[in-house]
Amino acid sequence: MRDVSLSGKESRNLGIKDLNFHEIVPSTEREKKLPLCKRSKIHPLWIFAICANQITMSFIWIPIGVLTNPYCKKLGISHVATTWILSIGSIVGFIVPPFVAAWSDVTTFRYGRRRIYLIIGEILVISGFMLTSFCRELSTWFHNDNYNNDTAITFFVIGQILASLGGNIANGPGRTMCSDVVPASQQILVSSICTLDNAIAGVISNSIGALKLYKYTNLNNETFVLVVSCVIGMIALIVSVIATPEERFIQEKVVVNNNPIILILQSFQMLNKKLLMVLLAFVMYAFGSLQIGVQGANYIGRYIFGGIPNAPDGLYDAGISHAQFLLLIQTFVQIIYSFANTKIVDRFGLKATWMFGMICISLANLIFLFITDKYLLVLAYAFNSIAVVIGNSLPYAYVTLVTPPEKLAGSVTLVILFGNIGYLAGQFCLTMGLGSIPWFSSNPGRLIGFSAIFCMISIIFGNIGYDIKEKTIENEFELDRF
Repeated sequence: MRDVSLSGKESRNLGIKDLNFHEIVPSTEREKKLPLCKRSKIHPLWIFAICANQITMSFIWIPIGVLTNPYCKKLGISHVATTWILSIGSIVGFIVPPFVAAWSDVTTFRYGRRRIYLIIGEILVISGFMLTSFCRELSTWFHNDNYNNDTAITFFVIGQILASLGGNIANGPGRTMCSDVVPASQQILVSSICTLDNAIAGVISNSIGALKLYKYTNLNNETFVLVVSCVIGMIALIVSVIATPEERFIQEKVVVNNNPIILILQSFQMLNKKLLMVLLAFVMYAFGSLQIGVQGANYIGRYIFGGIPNAPDGLYDAGISHAQFLLLIQTFVQIIYSFANTKIVDRFGLKATWMFGMICISLANLIFLFITDKYLLVLAYAFNSIAVVIGNSLPYAYVTLVTPPEKLAGSVTLVILFGNIGYLAGQFCLTMGLGSIPWFSSNPGRLIGFSAIFCMISIIFGNIGYDIKEKTIENEFELDRF
C-alpha cells in the first residue's frame, strides 16, 4: 500500500491525482483525507472557529482604540504625549510584523507554524492590559499607599507597549493561518468572517460601556472593559488554536534564507502596479478613518456633552458611555453588513465595492463636521460600520486571490505594514500636526471632517488596483511589473 502521509509544504504541492486515494479509501472518504486547503470547501462554522483568533485581535485593538485617549485625559497627559501614546500601536505595528512573518514562515514547531505566535502574543497582551487597567492601583501600592501620577503613567505606557507588542506578534500569523488552511474557493468568506469577528468583539466591548455594567463592580469603566477583553479574548484564542488542524512545516533540503531583513525585502519584491495601488488605497483609508476612532469618544464626551475629564459631575463619563452606545449600534450594522459583503463583492466586484466603502467613510467624517446632535451622530457610525467591513476585508481578500500560497504570509504582512503606515502618518500629520492648530484643536469634529479628503483619494487608488483580470495566480507576479 502506498504511503500518503503528508507534512508541511508537501501537502500543498501535491495534487489530488498524485495521492491516488482510489487505492486506499472509498470515494466518500477521499476528501476527508486531504488537508483543508486542498478540499473543495469546508463547513462555514469550522471556518468561524478557525478565524476565532480574530475575535481575540479585536478585543485588543477595539478597547485600545476607544479608551486610550479618555484614559490619557484622566491621567492628565499632555496633547503631544497623548499622540505619542496613541502612536505606540502603529510604531510597533510598523516594526514587528515583518519579522514575525519571516520567522513564522520557517517555524518548524510540531503543532504548526502560526499557533505558537498566537499564544506568545496573547500572554503579552494580558500582561499589558493588566498594567494598563490597574496603573493607578499599582502606583498606590508601589509608593506605600501614596498615589503618584507619574508612576501611574509609567505603568500605563508600559502596559500599552506590551499590549501592542503582543497584538502585533499574534495578528499577522493569526490572519495568515485563517487563509492558509481554508480552501481557495472560500477566501472571500474568510475575509467576511474575520470582519464579522471584529463586529462581535465590538458588540461585547461597547455593550459594557453603553450599559454601564461597570457600576455593578468595584472597577471603573476602562478597567472593567479591559479585564473582560482579556477573558473573552483568551477563550476565543483557545477555540481557534484547537479548531485549526495546522500541519507541521518541514523545510526542504535546500538553503532557506531565514534573515528577516532579507525576507522583508523579498516581500516588497512581490509588488506589482496593481498590488501597490491596492496597498496605497488601504493607506489612504487608514489615514482618513483614523480620527473617528481616536477623537470620536473624547469629542462626544467634551463637546457634545460638555464634560471635563475627572470632573465630579460625571458628564464626561456619560459622553464616553454614549460614544460606546453609538459604537454598539455601529457593530450591529457591521454584523448585518458582514453577511451581505461576500454577495455584494460577487455581484459588483472588488472595485465598485471599495468605492462604495470609501464613500461611506467620507460621509461619516463629514457628519462630524456639520452635525452636533448626539442622536443624529448614529448616522456617522452606521456609515462607518459599512466602511470598516469593506476597508478591512477587501485588501486581504485581494492579496489572497493573487498570491501563491508559499508567498501568502509576505503579502498579508505587506497589507498590515501599509495599514500601519497609514495609521502612523495619521497620528503625526493629523492628530499631532493639524490637531495642534487652534481651529482644529478647539473642535476635533473639524479634524474628523477634514479626513474625508483622504478617503476620497483612496477611491482613485482603489479604482486602479482592484482589477483582477483573467490570469493565473502565479502569472500575477510575472506580468505587469514595474
